[in-house]
Amino acid sequence: MGPVVRYRFGSFTLSPGRRQLLNEGREVPLIPRYFDLLLLLVQRRHEAVNRRVIFDTVWSDCVVSDGALTQAVRTLRRALGDDPREPSFIRTVSRHGYRFVYADVAEEPDGPQEPVATPQHGAAIPAEAPIALGRAWSASAGAALAGLGAGLAGGFLLRWAGGWNVPATVSVALGFVGAAVGALGGLGVGTGLAVGESRRRRSLALLAFGSLGGGTVGLATSFAGRWTVEGLFGRPIPPVGGGIEGLAIGAAAGLAYALSAPPPQGSGLAARARLRAAIVTGAAVSLACVGLAALGGRLVGTSLNAIARAFQGSQVGLAPLARLLGEPDLGPLTRAVLGAWEGFLFGAGVVLGFTRRQ
Repeated sequence: MGPVVRYRFGSFTLSPGRRQLLNEGREVPLIPRYFDLLLLLVQRRHEAVNRRVIFDTVWSDCVVSDGALTQAVRTLRRALGDDPREPSFIRTVSRHGYRFVYADVAEEPDGPQEPVATPQHGAAIPAEAPIALGRAWSASAGAALAGLGAGLAGGFLLRWAGGWNVPATVSVALGFVGAAVGALGGLGVGTGLAVGESRRRRSLALLAFGSLGGGTVGLATSFAGRWTVEGLFGRPIPPVGGGIEGLAIGAAAGLAYALSAPPPQGSGLAARARLRAAIVTGAAVSLACVGLAALGGRLVGTSLNAIARAFQGSQVGLAPLARLLGEPDLGPLTRAVLGAWEGFLFGAGVVLGFTRRQ
């Protein structure tokens, strides 16, 4: 009998000798039969393994239905962060069985056990900290690009609606503001999502930490913005969006992302999975922003309009946009449309950045 080998693929290590699946040093819990199934597929990765062979090998001591195998494969895909529509690890072979399709599998002696990060009471995992930090910054960059696009587009539309009497520099300024607000908000929500990904109750954790990250950054940004403007210009400004808005937006983003995307591994998500998660999250955040606007919450557009009114001669008032929608000023419809636009781009930008290949 030859030496026992372990298998490395992507960020995972599969150790038959110790019966462990590790991901970046963290043990991924699997029940024994599911571990045996994964090991069988990896060992016979050069062929499609027939369902009958799987039953005879993994469930040799009992009789189970096809549903048991389907559930086992579904669980393995969830553990690996795999997308069944665009599989990176386990592919379904129609009317035959399954095949392990990851191209780069390395074999090495199954020697001394690697250090395993075992979190206690949900503590952060040091081995995952660089990946989590990278995802948070990527989410910030994605939201910044979305904010830049939203600001530039809004500035162009404002100039057109105002009969081109609004200076072109307004578009640049709105783009800069959109990018800055998007970057800060994306960093807060992205950090919350990164922390939530490493928790056992993933959906609840993403909801909680997403809302906490968004609320914290929203409150800090509101305070810093008002303090800066009042300090520079010596006059108070009306209330602007802050903690409540950030809390609601972060909660919507966290919950929608949890329901629409599997946990991304070091390789990120497949293109279709990223796009689906971005659209679902963008739609959820858009709905949250419409609800906030209906309840009197102040988002980026309405906050800028309120600040512009406090300074005589400001060119950033959004009344021309409201008139396009049949309102003399920012009424319920205009606020809802602005909120939907801002929310969709922000939510989609955060997720596209967060799930980028690390």
